[in-house]
Amino acid sequence: MTLVRYGIGLLVALAVLAVPLLALSYSSGAPAAFSGPEQYCNACHGGPDSNPVNSGTGSVTITAPAFFAPGAEVPITVTLDNTSVPSPERKQGFQISARLPDSGSPLAHVGSFDLGGSMLVQIVEDFEGNQYVTHTIEGNQETSWTFSWIAPDDAPEQVVFYVAGNAANGNGFPDDGDKIYAATHTITRAGVAVEPEAIPAAVTLAAPYPNPVRDRATATYTLARPGEVTAVLRDGRGRAVRVLEAGPRAAGSHTLRLAVAGLAAGTYFLSVTTEAGTQTQALSVIR
Repeated sequence: MTLVRYGIGLLVALAVLAVPLLALSYSSGAPAAFSGPEQYCNACHGGPDSNPVNSGTGSVTITAPAFFAPGAEVPITVTLDNTSVPSPERKQGFQISARLPDSGSPLAHVGSFDLGGSMLVQIVEDFEGNQYVTHTIEGNQETSWTFSWIAPDDAPEQVVFYVAGNAANGNGFPDDGDKIYAATHTITRAGVAVEPEAIPAAVTLAAPYPNPVRDRATATYTLARPGEVTAVLRDGRGRAVRVLEAGPRAAGSHTLRLAVAGLAAGTYFLSVTTEAGTQTQALSVIR
């Protein structure tokens, strides 16, 4: 009986220790496959139902060029706005991957990453050797992280970066107080020769409102010059679930009206694309 009680007590003690150990392990970098297309950090931090993506007041963003050349090094900066807890108590991090658009499920990875000697980020790989970049324990109090993506010589026409950010609340536990944010950024392969006057005007896309949304949302985009526009809502795996606009549009501001009836709860990505590039905003659907 004593041995049985001892064994049970040991199991309980190990179970209690497991949660803070999990939190500490994630403070030193997220394991592979948590950038969005497979799953988000809320798989452990509170659960997707009680802690939906982009339900907090912060955000995560990707800063990168609109165009890239095959074989080129593309600078990337991930910035996390953590409104959950101020420094120095906060711990936060991210994970990013580079994927082919609409390449099936799961989305195929493309290119590789170069950290440039930074101690604030690290590369983690899944069982198939696909690369992700995440924070390190030295970098879990930073607000932004910079590194590079290396385009392959046989580069596709477009590449989509998926990022998930974890704005932890500082209590040392992976609970629903750790707000999870997501975003994407699409870059397009540059042409062989593009004259400056031939480059179409860029597009800016404001965040959808309300967000999260149960029924309907709106988003405004602005064109500096007239041009062809495609507005698409995609799910977390990159599949198009709504085509909102497709065709020529005049310069100025335009409003997208999006009904989410029939869509499952989760994180979606609204993209507005012109020949100059793509702007994307995340949208959380709740039920």
